[in-house]
Amino acid sequence: MEPLLQVKNLCAYFFMGSSILKAVDGVSFEIQPGQIVGLVGESGCGKTTAIQCVLRLLPSPGRIVEGEIWFDDKDLLTLSPEEMRQIRGRHISVVLQDAMAALNPVIPVGEQVADIRLAHTTDSNRAAWEKAVELMGKTGIPRAIERARYHAHEFSGGMQQRIVIATALACNPELIIADEPTTGLDVTIQEQILSLLLKAREQMGSAILYISHDFATVVSICDRIIIMYAGEVVESAPTKEILTNPMHPYTEGLINSIPPLGGTPMEFLPAIPGLPPNPVDLPPGCRFAPRCAHAKEECLAQRPQLVARTPGHYVRCFSYKEEMN
Repeated sequence: MEPLLQVKNLCAYFFMGSSILKAVDGVSFEIQPGQIVGLVGESGCGKTTAIQCVLRLLPSPGRIVEGEIWFDDKDLLTLSPEEMRQIRGRHISVVLQDAMAALNPVIPVGEQVADIRLAHTTDSNRAAWEKAVELMGKTGIPRAIERARYHAHEFSGGMQQRIVIATALACNPELIIADEPTTGLDVTIQEQILSLLLKAREQMGSAILYISHDFATVVSICDRIIIMYAGEVVESAPTKEILTNPMHPYTEGLINSIPPLGGTPMEFLPAIPGLPPNPVDLPPGCRFAPRCAHAKEECLAQRPQLVARTPGHYVRCFSYKEEMN
């Protein structure tokens, strides 16, 4: 099966005077149709920059300096701005973490959902409005006919996020990018938002790229997980494989940080020592080596490549590369 989205050796740097911030540095991954893929890592590892590149919305002074981004047999980096506008919203939609910032405060929310239909389909104004009300109802907005005329500030944070999801689903997109969509919401609302995304995959066949630093949540919904660290992919594998056979020390640290369910309570969770490197001054070797208990001289001097340890399981680590030979 051909991938729906394929990112190849993507490099996106921010040029700030004499300094170069390597936010995304040689990232490659793919998403199959209908697949849910999690993109995981600490804040500042390059997750959001990677999706800004996919959407061609990388802010200045950022620039894509290398790589390819293929979506449904189209190289997104070669499309004109108008062609990209036809992709965004219609074929690729986004659910952002700050719903209030994503919604226009002066336009009724129903109009904002309807506008997506008007921009990308042949719907009349009436048909687009009726579809907007229908989507708001399906995403759990009570009294949708009435509340479609409300403004964003008249809804709670959880309801605002439901409206953003209704907007994202307006044109039955092939790919939904969800960037920390449950941040700041209480646990019950988080579960409801995740259920809405899973229902979208079930009913429309949409693939989902789910970006988060919450490893436990990603594990619960994703088919495959991509681990990023300091602008690189350090491990990528099916979710079950990641959990049962992690091959990178950073991945092991993330798994160990998940609070256990049941059993004897733990006084504290194991933490990964140290901090990620400064993206303007990256170490010459493995970027995780300064925090890694297993680092060797080779790790400090040479940058490891992302290699296949087993079919579908990729890791960027000298130790596991040596075991293959």
